[in-house]
Amino acid sequence: MPYPLPLSSCRRFVVRSALPAVAALWGLAGCPGTDSSPMGGEGSSGQPPVATETSTGSSTDAPGSSDGADTTGSPLPPDDDALDLLEQLPGLWVAPVTSTTSVGDFPIMAMDIRPADDRTLFSRVDLDADNNLRFAFTVEEHDGQPTLVFRNGGEFLGLLRDTRSVLVDHDPKAQTWRFCAVTAGCGYVEAEIRLDDPERVVLSAAVLGRPHMYWEGIRREQRMLDGDFPYDTSPGGSDDPFPDMPALTVSLSWTEAVAEPTWAWVILSTSDCGVTPGSCWPSRFLRVQAPAGATSVEVPFEQIHGGDYLAIAVLDRNDNLAGTLFPDAGDLVSLPNQPVEVAPSGESTEQLVLFVEL
Repeated sequence: MPYPLPLSSCRRFVVRSALPAVAALWGLAGCPGTDSSPMGGEGSSGQPPVATETSTGSSTDAPGSSDGADTTGSPLPPDDDALDLLEQLPGLWVAPVTSTTSVGDFPIMAMDIRPADDRTLFSRVDLDADNNLRFAFTVEEHDGQPTLVFRNGGEFLGLLRDTRSVLVDHDPKAQTWRFCAVTAGCGYVEAEIRLDDPERVVLSAAVLGRPHMYWEGIRREQRMLDGDFPYDTSPGGSDDPFPDMPALTVSLSWTEAVAEPTWAWVILSTSDCGVTPGSCWPSRFLRVQAPAGATSVEVPFEQIHGGDYLAIAVLDRNDNLAGTLFPDAGDLVSLPNQPVEVAPSGESTEQLVLFVEL
């Protein structure tokens, strides 16, 4: 039995390096009526496809649009069992992604899923200032009834991508939720979320019937809700923008100017982090390239959840941090576990000094 859920805009990413691979996976395909072709990805047999939509806007708040047609999955009004997904998803989920796209596999996708408003769960992973991936789960009105919606997308090279898909099927016993493109239907984009157990979520996606990507997120940290979610049971609109969220700018500085362009990183966690792999799990991370001659750079986090974080900054002199998110010999770092507070709204700022050479 299908559930009503919308998918509003088609996004396509083509990124080559290990970190930008995240974006590539979620610009799932070209929009209907365009000549862009979907990227293949590895997944389990019978995994569903995910719909994507395109936009040339650069605003992180602008809704996407789609000119798809031939809907094959009707939205299903969510009952309490279907809405149970919103109760189970909050948490910090971390895992590598398996993909047969041109970007290949990559090692870390961390999604810190928390409420962004009274009806929306949101998470975001950043590659750099122009490339990111976002998930949102919410209830919106589609075809005159409330519908559970899965939005994914983000920005590639500063261009906004946003996808809305609607719930078309839910199996409470198997703990699966199947989402299809709002206008183009399941034959164009389909995604399945499966909860193998309370600490493991499996997301598989396909485009035009072809496997696209496969991610087995492991819950590394809990995120507690303040009661039954959604807190506001009235549905949002089918073209609502993402909720307004806080921003954080971290100013980094060091003494010796870099001789060549060098990636400067900020890694945020909600638990103590050392400088050895496995000591903690990242909640958010972002890199900005410092130009040759620089002794400082600003690292801007958008759409970040408010609250307390611990930070470490790294000047990645040997350009190998992307695979592990941990510094090694030759890198310049700040002291680990520097406290950072993100206000519930507006823009927060922090300064970190890098002065320890490994």
